[in-house]
Amino acid sequence: MEYTVALYIRLSAADEDRDGESDSVVNQRDLLNHYIVSNAEFSDKKVLTFIDDGYTGTNFDRPAAKEMLEMAKRGQVHCIIVKDFSRFGRNYIEVGDYLEQIFPFLGVRFISVNDRYDSKNNTGFTAGLDVAFKTFLHSLYSKDISFKVSNGRRAKAEKGEHLCKLAPYGYQKSKTEKNKLIVDEETAPVVRYIYELALGGLTQTQIAKRLNSEGVDTPLVHRKKKGTHDSRGWTAKGEVNYWTKANVGRILRDIRYAGTMVNYRRTQIAPLNKKSKAVPRDEWVVVPDTHEGIVSMETYEAVQKLLPEQSDKPCNVDNRSLFSGKVFCGHCGYALRRMRGKYYYFDCLSHVYVSSERHITDRIYEHEVKDVVLSAFIKTAELALIIKGEMQTAKKQSNTEQATIAERLIKLSGKEQQLSEQKARLFEDFAAKKISKEQYIESKSALAAELETIKGQKAGLESKAQSFQPVSEANPVIGLLDKLNGIQEVTPELAAFVKRITIFDSERIEIQFTFADELARLCAVTNTETNEYAEVV
Repeated sequence: MEYTVALYIRLSAADEDRDGESDSVVNQRDLLNHYIVSNAEFSDKKVLTFIDDGYTGTNFDRPAAKEMLEMAKRGQVHCIIVKDFSRFGRNYIEVGDYLEQIFPFLGVRFISVNDRYDSKNNTGFTAGLDVAFKTFLHSLYSKDISFKVSNGRRAKAEKGEHLCKLAPYGYQKSKTEKNKLIVDEETAPVVRYIYELALGGLTQTQIAKRLNSEGVDTPLVHRKKKGTHDSRGWTAKGEVNYWTKANVGRILRDIRYAGTMVNYRRTQIAPLNKKSKAVPRDEWVVVPDTHEGIVSMETYEAVQKLLPEQSDKPCNVDNRSLFSGKVFCGHCGYALRRMRGKYYYFDCLSHVYVSSERHITDRIYEHEVKDVVLSAFIKTAELALIIKGEMQTAKKQSNTEQATIAERLIKLSGKEQQLSEQKARLFEDFAAKKISKEQYIESKSALAAELETIKGQKAGLESKAQSFQPVSEANPVIGLLDKLNGIQEVTPELAAFVKRITIFDSERIEIQFTFADELARLCAVTNTETNEYAEVV
């Protein structure tokens, strides 16, 4: 495979707000391109550029970085060059892991231009205190920025500003006044209707059934029509979305519909940590009369008296399903609910809200689903062994073919050299008048034709040689599946590789793994038959 150099560029929102343009995308690209041009060893190398514009360096959840690192794992990137360590990442622990463990294992060279660091010159020992200290300083800088941003958001919250990406259903974000909510005349009537039904004595489930029977769009469907569903920051459970007790209840309990702003219902576990935790109700930032209410405060309070009490007690994490949020009905597409009986089981509740919808009628016990998932892992591990064998065979065949081509090229080059020498001697004979002009022209044409034939044959062989893709057995998916031989249960670590479980009935359960695309690619590359395994990957 052709040696490939990756130029990685990153610019965060915090960097954009700083004075000067030293870290701009343009300046980073110019610096890296100058480095490539200035170093002759890269003159004939393939160069790719990866850019993450507007992404923090405190984690590696960045699209371009992910793509580049995946290519590195597949052996498609051999060298990564950045302006400085902070462009690659500001978390010194993660950066250190890549520099000292992951990249050396993958055989990837790493260069930080401004830090004058080149892993090629650090073979056999760690990057050292200098690198660790610099990345630690970058981490401290990010934490300082994080604290400042957090304090700024807190001040805005206490002023009653709306700080979420999207406005709640029934509202829009003002285009003239930043962080201000205004009533959405298209969806606000639905919110009022829900409150009217609640005041009329309907339960949350009855309200959901009424809305579904009348064909009222859910918040998710409305966002999809507006093209804003991808900006929510979370995903809905189920491809088909209905009004349910849950989404009706969220609207009835949300005091923002009465003109009162609420912020900080959740907060980050720690600076630079994307995970959040619920905040006790008495610590919420609540500011009244910040925007026009869709319902009056009197209406809101009257509805609260009709709603059942809601417990703030967190769910028992230890009792959660291994497949929480991943189990779906194969008929309606709705997320299945985990129910508790003598044994835990999954049930489709879509019939509660939409009686006409086809759904699973059997109880699907959780231990049965675990057995199917375990079987799927075992089958996939068997497939990986077949792929690995095919890869080994392909590698041997490739090496044999390349050796044959190299041998033929050597012979053709020797023949080409002989003909060139004959051509030179022919001219000498003509100049010495040992042969006539006619003999010279005739012999010269024959030699030229033979030389052209050899050049054509060489070009074809060289092209074929370049088309060979290196066959590597060091694939992360194959490495993972290699470890599954002899597994007897599905652990939380293994469950993380389950992307989706689709249940049609007790006889048909389909498992989709997170590594399905890479496994399919490997099957295609090795021409491995996958019919027996199609429904489990």
